[in-house]
Amino acid sequence: MATFRKKPMSSWRATIETAFYANSVKKTTMAELYELALTQPEVIKTSEPVYMPEQFGLPADAMVLISNDGGVVGRTAKARRLVRELSRAENDKLRLMLLEAVYQFNRRPGLWLEGIVGLHPDFMVRAHLLSPVTDAKNMLDWGFNFTPMMEPWASTFRKSKVLNEPDILVFADPEWRNPDWPSGLVIIDESENVIAILGMRYFGERKKGTLTLGWTIGVRHNMVACHGGIKTIGNNAPVAVFGLSGSGKSSITNSHDHEGTLKPGEKVTVVHDDAFLIDFENNLTMALEPSLFDKTDAVKFNDPTVKYFYSAQNVAVMETPEGERKIVAEDIRNDNGRSIKSRDMFNHADFCAAPGKVIWLQKDTSLPPICKVNSAGLSVAMGASLSTMRAKGVENVDAKELGKLVIEPFANPFRVHPLVTDCQQFMKLFKAGCECYIMNTHAFGLPGDLVDIPKELSLKIVTELVRGNIEWRDWKRFSGLSIPRNGNDLFGPDFDKKYKPSRDAAYMGYLRERLQDRITYLSNKRDIEQDMDSSFIDPLVVARTVIDKVLNPV
Repeated sequence: MATFRKKPMSSWRATIETAFYANSVKKTTMAELYELALTQPEVIKTSEPVYMPEQFGLPADAMVLISNDGGVVGRTAKARRLVRELSRAENDKLRLMLLEAVYQFNRRPGLWLEGIVGLHPDFMVRAHLLSPVTDAKNMLDWGFNFTPMMEPWASTFRKSKVLNEPDILVFADPEWRNPDWPSGLVIIDESENVIAILGMRYFGERKKGTLTLGWTIGVRHNMVACHGGIKTIGNNAPVAVFGLSGSGKSSITNSHDHEGTLKPGEKVTVVHDDAFLIDFENNLTMALEPSLFDKTDAVKFNDPTVKYFYSAQNVAVMETPEGERKIVAEDIRNDNGRSIKSRDMFNHADFCAAPGKVIWLQKDTSLPPICKVNSAGLSVAMGASLSTMRAKGVENVDAKELGKLVIEPFANPFRVHPLVTDCQQFMKLFKAGCECYIMNTHAFGLPGDLVDIPKELSLKIVTELVRGNIEWRDWKRFSGLSIPRNGNDLFGPDFDKKYKPSRDAAYMGYLRERLQDRITYLSNKRDIEQDMDSSFIDPLVVARTVIDKVLNPV
């Protein structure tokens, strides 16, 4: 594999890269992986045709394959360990553990698949996945999700810009077991572009692990790492939305007509709904994946979108009287059913200009459905303290945690570079003229007295935002934010009645509490983790001070 060395190879990379060259490992293709996946005991062959299988070298009659992962159908964040954060003792312990894991892996037949992360010639990184033969379905899905190293993509890669980065290496062994790590173990050395994913079946660990390294490479090259969606509407500058799964990120990004509110001339072009990089120096936004890895909770039986499926995971199957095996989604079997599908289901592109508007999707009930942020500093602060709720079943966490509000900076739980680096990069973006907005996509009001914010309203808001039809007035009680002046005219006669922020003490006290949560979170990042600068907290402190004066006038 091509490797560019700026410094001596780390022991972590040396351990993982060496595993690829064992006698037990052979390079594989998408066609071979499909045939092997057909023989996996737990895999189901449906009667749903794979979308355009020939592009991957698959048989013309290839059918969508389904794998179900057992009790864990989401990511397990507690299993992740970053090499740069390890103590000396933990470093030594995990190094020995990885050495033993590789030895045991290499005693079994293994497969090596090459792929590409990035769809623009300015950013394409060679990636390698090493897994056991028994994990062929996950390897096939990795090839669907990223770009396998085959024509025509290989020719584009050979002509792409040389980044002088080590290839991405992903080592995944779902059969690994260790009593100290019952939920599995993920070891990441982002400086060397390597990750080990041990004891985990869920495909999303492989996808997000690979993206983690791709994002980190982009940041090292002065780009902005983005876990979000980006699209263009008509001739307007691109709009980027950032949010965790369940925040409306994919629903907003992938909608072609915004529930009928867009006009025929307002053509939507989607770049991606999950992962991209912004190169603001060259006014360029680049997708990292050619496919979509989307939830299937809204996919009905015989849904026309199934036509675009390459693969599916954690969904049910039924057999018709005619003997056809059909996908049954809607999260009936379990939470977080998923599919890998083509972007051909809508108009799409691999890249676009840098965004002209950034929207932080937040499930913070103290905030109305839409606010405009009036300064670069507050834009970064509100993104760094992005407040939301976890989507049901997306992460392997205790059920009681799902109902809690959490702060996830820039909606990217996969970040492994320092948070302050993201803050600095987004500050450059906003100082360059990108506008910032906050959309609450959940509900508004005090606990116990909430008004729902429907998806249709959120899409209508994005439509009017892009058209430039929203008139803004300062939200005097939240310094630095503006709210719609003409909300009733654009969104219905009861918009202000439902969503206009109250002046009463109960609401203002609740707004202050939620603002303080943000300040406390970022202050802990600064004081305990030394991963935050006061300049990115100060705009929130200014806003809290204004609320304090309202609650406690002199």
